[in-house]
Parts: sequence; structure tokens; C-alpha cells
Amino acid sequence: MSFITLKKKIKSELLTITQIQQVSDYPTQDFQGYPAVCVRSDRQTAQYESTSENYEEYTFTLYILQNMDGIHEAVKSREIIEELCDTVRDHFDSNEFLPGISMPSDRVLLGIRPSSSEIFEEESGKFVVAEINLICRVSKSI
Repeated sequence: MSFITLKKKIKSELLTITQIQQVSDYPTQDFQGYPAVCVRSDRQTAQYESTSENYEEYTFTLYILQNMDGIHEAVKSREIIEELCDTVRDHFDSNEFLPGISMPSDRVLLGIRPSSSEIFEEESGKFVVAEINLICRVSKSI
């Protein structure tokens, strides 16, 4: 339940960033506009904090894609991705507690943080891609 709740909120937060043209659950080459973002749920870990509380971490990977076509050559596409990568990281840094999120009754969001990011080229030079990992920390009553 937390994966779904967190992913929906992450997607809605991304849609508030005006540079992003489309947000999706899966990567495709058929986006209607660029830059586009894919949100993938990747990993969940848990650790008992006490006999009544469990800390869970949910990891999501954001793939920000910018196509390289006649309009956006490699250098310009990379600049777009670099700027947007900073914007996305700054957005989640300043909205750490995801205002307005409604977690299941036995869970409390302790915060979200961007951890690592990487920029690379994909599909034989068709796209510049930023990969950003977001980690959501949740307290669960047991």
C-alpha cells in the first residue's frame, strides 16, 4: 500500500515542475513531450526500531529523459537534463514531508530525500537521461 501511495504523490509532485512535459510509470520512446520522467518503484527495506515500531525505506528511481533531435543536439540536451536534475532534487529537498500525502493509518512518512543521481546517454545517443534515486522513510506501527 505504501508503494502505491508514495508513487502517486511523487508523480503529482513532479507534475508541478513546469519544465517536465510528461510523467509516466514506464519508459517509452513515444512521449508526447520532453523532458519526460518515468517513476519506477524499485526497493523496500525494513528494520525494527522497537517492539512497536518498524522503519521502512522505499526506493524509487526517476528517469528524466531528453531526446536529442535536430532541435536539441547533445550539448543542449545535456544542459536541459543537468538543469532539470538540479530542479527535481531541489524540489524534493524543500518538500521533504510531501505536503498533502495521505498515508495508511498505521504508517507515518518521516521524509523523502534524493540520494544519488547520474547522467548518461541511452539508445545509441538518442536520449540524455538523468537517473535520480529517491528514498522515502516511513514509520510503521506494529
